[in-house]
Amino acid sequence: EVLLQHSSLSWDALTLELWPALLTGGRCVLYPGRAADPEELGSQVREHGVTTLWLTSAFFNLVVDTCPDALAGVRQLMIGGEAVSPAHVRRALELHPGLRLVKGSGASECTVFSAAHPVEPGFGGAVPIGRPVGDRRVHLLDRHMEPVPVGVAGELYVGGPAVARGYLDRPELTAWSFVPDPFSGEPGARLYRSGDRVRWRADGLLEFVGRVDFQAKIRGFRVEPGEVESALASHPGVLEAAVVVREAGPGDPRLVGYVTAEHGAVLSAMELKAYLGERLPAYMVPS
Repeated sequence: EVLLQHSSLSWDALTLELWPALLTGGRCVLYPGRAADPEELGSQVREHGVTTLWLTSAFFNLVVDTCPDALAGVRQLMIGGEAVSPAHVRRALELHPGLRLVKGSGASECTVFSAAHPVEPGFGGAVPIGRPVGDRRVHLLDRHMEPVPVGVAGELYVGGPAVARGYLDRPELTAWSFVPDPFSGEPGARLYRSGDRVRWRADGLLEFVGRVDFQAKIRGFRVEPGEVESALASHPGVLEAAVVVREAGPGDPRLVGYVTAEHGAVLSAMELKAYLGERLPAYMVPS
């Protein structure tokens, strides 16, 4: 197997690109720069004979729309980071019949993937989260920490050795996110509460329903719209602000900001984006 390492070295996706090759005797190709262009990605895949590839859902959609030949020769493709577009998955499987496409779901706090689902050609409806992988233990619980029945949405909790110890120097957040595991006999065992609303389907697969909070995933990054709203409202010319997530197309979520100006103030989208760009990372600035 030949894996392509193109994610930032500070991002959890590195664990999907670097360690599998080193631990199983495969070859890992280091991408010379940032993989922001589908055609450049395709040239690296062809030059090095890449067989296994990991892409965020948003970048996968871009590849399928603009340069689907970039995936030629890839035997196994893992996608995740946010909701997957069924239309783009179908298109990729139609163009590359030998491709094994795996939808992965999980959080950095659980060493990335907690569940996965190999997508079969001819599937219908939304792409499910799948089933727990490896030593991950998954529980769907209500607000009383009781398991919910099949078909009923509950919050997704993950347990097992892959769960992190907590957040560095954030004891309050650690206590809220990493809770005692009532289903484990191991002393000190913890569950990570993901904030995802998920249900068990009758066929034994996990299906994403939504969030228990207002967090959103934009191009693989976690975004709290309320945090963006606060930054937007701090502008001296803004009276009120609201930020929501809207889909520009299937599987293509975008942040959209709305403002009411202070009396007499004249605002422009360019000015507000520049203001936010000085206070927030680029992925949190509404498009």
